[in-house]
Amino acid sequence: MEDFIIRAFLAALGISIITGSLGCFVIWKRMSYFSESISHSALLGVSLGLASGLGMHIGLIVVGVIFAILITILQQKQFLSNDAILGIFSHISLSLGVVILALIDGSNTDYFSLLFGDILSINLKDIVWVYAILIIVGTLLIIFWQRLLLLTLNQDLGVANGLNKLFYQLLFMLMIAITVSVSVQIVGVLLITSLLIIPPAIARFFSRSPAQMLLLSIITSISATIIGLSASMHYDIATGPAIVISLGALFAITQALPSRNL
Repeated sequence: MEDFIIRAFLAALGISIITGSLGCFVIWKRMSYFSESISHSALLGVSLGLASGLGMHIGLIVVGVIFAILITILQQKQFLSNDAILGIFSHISLSLGVVILALIDGSNTDYFSLLFGDILSINLKDIVWVYAILIIVGTLLIIFWQRLLLLTLNQDLGVANGLNKLFYQLLFMLMIAITVSVSVQIVGVLLITSLLIIPPAIARFFSRSPAQMLLLSIITSISATIIGLSASMHYDIATGPAIVISLGALFAITQALPSRNL
């Protein structure tokens, strides 16, 4: 098997585990629009990373973290609704990213790979980034699982037990931000949210507990990613859309099954 195929599968496996687990909290917290806003800011992160010479990954993480912090602060002020704040950040960051890329790279910018992913161009350094983020996110989820779950399912009870709602909200948003930062090359800026939403939506149909839903979400994400990646290489189509189509097909099959009384 060619080296670039092995690298692609390794990267896809790592991203699938991260997004499959965090996606459950996105569904539970009803934060799909937040994840989409952060994913749009990824284009700005790419452009600033290239312009500054720090590299794409550093730019993605820095911008993602800054945006997560700013969004959290503005949400606490409560002078605008959450969807308005997220919409403002989403469209401004996406537009700034396009403009900066045009200024620094001109016609050499491959917008298609940035918007829809190019997993076959992943190198060893990218894989190291993916698994470093996997270790960080996995460790944080293991340590704070009970507290994050309590605040997610019953926020009032969590606050009554002395949990700092703002801290855990910011922690979760930062995990989403760094996850987006390593997902751009796989599914692209416009399709990252699908990896965070569709696998847990499928897993929810079969799950009877939060832990079971998280495990099934990871399995679903890995399966769809492998199917999409294989189809991408076999039919020579864009990898990101192929993965999302695989997820869509699995979701459609799930919805066609007889309903369950959970």
